[in-house]
Amino acid sequence: MTMDRDRNDEELNKIIERKARELLKAGNDVVELGEDGFESFVRSRKVVVVDFWAPWCAPCFLLEPIMKALAKEMPCVAFGRLNTQQWPDVAAKYGVMSLPTVIIFRDGEPADFVVGAVPKKILEGRIRKVLGEN
Repeated sequence: MTMDRDRNDEELNKIIERKARELLKAGNDVVELGEDGFESFVRSRKVVVVDFWAPWCAPCFLLEPIMKALAKEMPCVAFGRLNTQQWPDVAAKYGVMSLPTVIIFRDGEPADFVVGAVPKKILEGRIRKVLGEN
């Protein structure tokens, strides 16, 4: 009887864990940012990733689907994008001089910078390093 209950508990725990992951993945999107809510957004979670981009920047469009995929796969991280053409003062504040630039914030402060359109694996690795997973 104890063995059956242990097996049932283990199966139930796996189901609960899987459902929790599914729910978390479903709700994490990339947030369009502006000057007004930027500071509160970068302080909203322990680790926050912000893509600085512009509408005229072709490599920026290569990075967009990567950011969306990572947002779904990494529910504990907040993801946002800031249009530097609309909000140049925010980009200047963080020293963004090339596009795209991704800044990974930890506790509201820049922890890492990734410049250029990079493969998903590289960006994910840099985020995981800031998370302390690597």
